[in-house]
Amino acid sequence: MDTADSCVALPVPGWLLHSTAADGVVRLVNHGSDRLPSPPAPDEDSPHYTGFAYASAAAPDTEGAGIDNQLALVATDGTRSRRGRIRPLGAAGRHAASWHTARLAAAEHRIETTSVVHGPWEVRVHRVAGPRGVVVREGGWALAEDAGPPTEGTGPRWARARRPDGLTSAVVGLLGWDMSGNGLVARARDANAYGVHSATPHLVLPVHPGGVHLLVTLVVLGRDPELVGAGARVTTGGGVLIRFPDGTEEELPGGSAGVSIPVVPGGRPAAESG
Repeated sequence: MDTADSCVALPVPGWLLHSTAADGVVRLVNHGSDRLPSPPAPDEDSPHYTGFAYASAAAPDTEGAGIDNQLALVATDGTRSRRGRIRPLGAAGRHAASWHTARLAAAEHRIETTSVVHGPWEVRVHRVAGPRGVVVREGGWALAEDAGPPTEGTGPRWARARRPDGLTSAVVGLLGWDMSGNGLVARARDANAYGVHSATPHLVLPVHPGGVHLLVTLVVLGRDPELVGAGARVTTGGGVLIRFPDGTEEELPGGSAGVSIPVVPGGRPAAESG
């Protein structure tokens, strides 16, 4: 039995493995493995290989909108971009980063993401290129239960789903998200290996401003995790300062290996959410 939280970076596959002793959950943050053969083989999208994260206590939904652990551009007809081929930028310490090409309406847009983990929390810093007006959507973990649908809660820039045993999936928009919009929870039935009923908290930015937009999101899977106190802001040096709910802060400086995030502020830091 683990008696302390741990984190291990695996640079070759582009993974971070982080576990928490309090709930026994092991999480895999994926910035390098998509199971695709080398180009010119075409890109493909699989819920089992192209998600941003996987865990010992959760599984991806294999039917439906494909929201969980994905960041997508969404067209007016509901068509979404897919992560497809993952281009790793590095994994070291508590950081991992990659980029991928989001294809929508015959156009290609680069999305670059850096993950920073601490305890049960992961903060994702996205640099999202896209056309003005397109919708951007990010999902957290799909949480499943046999007995009935997980309970849900939503508010400005946050959403969560919770099982009776306390296991909770949540997302909180820290920077760049719509300041007035509530988070959402998508429900599915018979789509998840962990239970008949599944629920995925997610955030929606209704209008991409065009160009490159910075989004920062707290994503968590754990037993009744703390959400209040998280934040993010752009520093005077062009980096991103992250604050986790326990007060721990970490700055991602622009230009460092695996953390190359030229920032274009998309909004002020979010207020504390819970």
